[in-house]
Amino acid sequence: MPEAAARPLDPATARIAVVGPGGVGTFFAAQLSHAGRSVVACGRRPFERYLVESEQAPVDAPAVAVTEPAELPAVGFGGPVDLVIVAVKTFQTAGAAPWLDALCGPGTIVAGAQNGIEEVDRLAPHVDGARVVPCVVYCGTQLIEPGHIRHDQHGILIVPDDETTRRVTPIFEGTAARWRPDADFEAESWRKLGVNVMANGVTALTRRTMDVLGTEPVGSVARDLLRECLRVGAAAGAPVDEAEADAFDLGVFPDYGTSMYYDVMADRPTEYDELYGAVMRFGARHGVDTPVTRVVHALLAGREADPVPADVDPHGPDGFGPN
Repeated sequence: MPEAAARPLDPATARIAVVGPGGVGTFFAAQLSHAGRSVVACGRRPFERYLVESEQAPVDAPAVAVTEPAELPAVGFGGPVDLVIVAVKTFQTAGAAPWLDALCGPGTIVAGAQNGIEEVDRLAPHVDGARVVPCVVYCGTQLIEPGHIRHDQHGILIVPDDETTRRVTPIFEGTAARWRPDADFEAESWRKLGVNVMANGVTALTRRTMDVLGTEPVGSVARDLLRECLRVGAAAGAPVDEAEADAFDLGVFPDYGTSMYYDVMADRPTEYDELYGAVMRFGARHGVDTPVTRVVHALLAGREADPVPADVDPHGPDGFGPN
């Protein structure tokens, strides 16, 4: 690795782009910008300020936001930037390609702040040789309007622990957002996928918030989904055990919505295939049957077969939707 590429990113000079300023994207853009980093938000609808309603990490600050890649040079972000955080919905990745084409080069670090475990393969064709870093995202937010979110809990990107990810660490130091290189990233990734498949589809199909997981018989179905995901992860080589599902306390969830719950309630498309389909694909690859996952996937696919009403923006209020 060339010496310049091996140095840590300088918080004073690094240029950072957030593609997809929905709930999660806005949180990280706002926190980094509030801490003095040079940040541009790239979305469909313009806004001039970040407003984060939060007990832990409130922000009310000016924002630099653009709605077309051609506008990037005018705000000081022409050419490849240092760090791109991709927070669009997984099924919107191809639509975000013009942004990535304008922002990425071989020296760019691209953080895939998306659901699922296939973000590297999903983003790699669009980033001009940039290093794609998979992320486990814990950030409870709800988008109110462009630039304005309600933040409930967390604000962390867990990433593999390597030379590239450690270069990014200084960017997050002194901010309310966290970037955590973790040697156990593979296990963290499968556990997060397990929580997602346990909660998202159930809340979407029942149209109830996460406290529904603490009721029966819904809780048993949710636990079976987690068990199947961990079984597949173990077969794929991750240091996880399906027995973890039996020890999981389903009574701990508050009445927060999941991303798929909010999408269904707003008649938007969901990331059902990137979650449940991923478990099924990895299961088939490693010879693990996933019958409960397959049923939930089929039910969610049936919902997606219905067209979104003509008066509903399928991408959410900012063109990318909350994560």
